[in-house]
Amino acid sequence: MTGVESGEPGAGSGRGPAVIAVVFTALVLAVGVGWWNWPKKTPPVQLDVDFSGAVPEVREAIETARDRVRLAPESGEAWGELAMLLRAHGYDRPADESFRRAQRLDANEFRWPYLLGVSLENVDPVEAERCLRRALAVAPDLALPRLPLAELLVAAGRSEEAATLFGEANELEPLNTRAMLGLARLESDAGRLAEAESLCRQAEEIAPQNRMVQELLARVLFRQGRREEAERLRRRLETMPQVETSDDPFVAEVLILRRDPNWIAVKAQTMLDQGLTQRAVEYLETVIANHPGRIRFPLQLARALGGAGRPAQARKVLERAVTEFPESAELRLVLGLVLGEMEELAEAAESFDAAIQRKPDYAEAWVWRGRTLRDRMKIEEAERCFRQAIRFRPALPDGYAELGALLLAAGRVGEAVDALETAVDLSPGTVSWRRRLSEARRRLDR
Repeated sequence: MTGVESGEPGAGSGRGPAVIAVVFTALVLAVGVGWWNWPKKTPPVQLDVDFSGAVPEVREAIETARDRVRLAPESGEAWGELAMLLRAHGYDRPADESFRRAQRLDANEFRWPYLLGVSLENVDPVEAERCLRRALAVAPDLALPRLPLAELLVAAGRSEEAATLFGEANELEPLNTRAMLGLARLESDAGRLAEAESLCRQAEEIAPQNRMVQELLARVLFRQGRREEAERLRRRLETMPQVETSDDPFVAEVLILRRDPNWIAVKAQTMLDQGLTQRAVEYLETVIANHPGRIRFPLQLARALGGAGRPAQARKVLERAVTEFPESAELRLVLGLVLGEMEELAEAAESFDAAIQRKPDYAEAWVWRGRTLRDRMKIEEAERCFRQAIRFRPALPDGYAELGALLLAAGRVGEAVDALETAVDLSPGTVSWRRRLSEARRRLDR
């Protein structure tokens, strides 16, 4: 037999090496094609997070989210949730990387480019604009992505493009105060102060407690030479709360993820501002159990329960808290509000009295005591309460408004006009007060 027939290597015609070469080449090509057609794996991202100084709750939450990413590295949702948690706790660089990964893996999800764009506005305006335009392309029927994009363009001096976006947002959501405010700023920057004031007034009617609306309106009034009105607004701004919550539901979703104890009150308020009342109630009940001896959380819980139409539960919370903190004037005030909601007016008045005993210059308690007495037809005592509120807080518009309404009902029209004019000057956006002032002026002119 020949060497080939016997299978001995190297025997016969010498085709052995050639065959091996062909087979090797085919194998290489096959491996190459197989590699090319193999599903691409997303390369891992090294997320370095410095947990020094972080409380255990924060570290645990972020580690849990990172574990989900390790188990599902191709999940845009997992990356996005990790990104939001990182952003909520100030780990901005790894949050940015996680958002970028999320939007690559989940190109049809609005939140990832939107939240990345919002967070990069003051860091990288070019990438921020790209992200916000991507978010707008994903959700073209939403007003929201137009707003930060327009604000970004204003900062870059591209006012015409910004005006178009603000206008589109205003058409999509006619009651959107942020869109109105953006248009008002553009009118103010262009020197069209009457138009800017008109837009501010419209926004103020919708959101009278919006600080940014009041601040812009004060500037516009000042530029118009109406210094006294502007100063009144600025004094009112000093009394308005400065709580870091957000009317942007997606940014609020990030804020709610905060785990550190110092953020508890703001987190609860954010839930309430977003209408997540039951979630806030459950959260605060847990917080009170875990953090006894703190007055702020029972107050928030009672307000949440009252706002949810559950005054009986709010009353129980407050009565327990009053036992624990007997010298708190604020607890007595809120308890009085709840009792008034339950139409227990005598008990409400006693609670307001208790608040005033503990804090004699508590203007809000004087106002509410006056309202309760007015509803019980004790008019002279009610008038005294409203005047005490004004005495202790001369810039409190409610005191003037309630006094004006009381005087108008008693036929003391001239005094009523004076009080109501002051109330409207201090809070121009309260439509009911403006109407009452118009009625008082008409009666005075008869």
